Amino acid sequence: MEIGNALLAGSGSVLFVSENSYVGVPSHEVAYTAGFFDGEGCVSIARYLKRGRPYHTLAIIFTNTDFRALGWLQERWGGNIFKPTQLDGRRRPYGHLRFSAGPARPLLQAMLPYLIIKKSQVEIALEFIESRSVNRGRQGDPVATRKRAALAARMPRPRASLKFIK
Repeated sequence: MEIGNALLAGSGSVLFVSENSYVGVPSHEVAYTAGFFDGEGCVSIARYLKRGRPYHTLAIIFTNTDFRALGWLQERWGGNIFKPTQLDGRRRPYGHLRFSAGPARPLLQAMLPYLIIKKSQVEIALEFIESRSVNRGRQGDPVATRKRAALAARMPRPRASLKFIK
């Protein structure tokens, strides 16, 4: 059964077909990745201006203090690990495993059936990836720009810092 670029194999593995390679990830590891993402992941669509025109970009981020977990995820799915530039003495070091829209697509498609908390966000992200302009945004395609702006508006905002009253 075909799921976009992901093919389910009879052995309980998921085979991902990208432009240049094939990567097999067992279904139990896909389920673990989805659970990890539900707890430690983030989907964000950022808006920025370039030469006066609005653009939107998608980022998929896993954050954790255990760099072994981030390395394990990177081995299976790719992405780039970033470490913070400044830490204060009160916080443990943490890292981010980050994916942009194109490389995130197979990961998002694979995780979707297993997600609980962030399922709607991933559905919006996949729709965002599919809404790419025919001319890749070079001329500021107004249809694609409006569609992406509408999807960004549907994405839940990150939780605000909690302020406690003493």
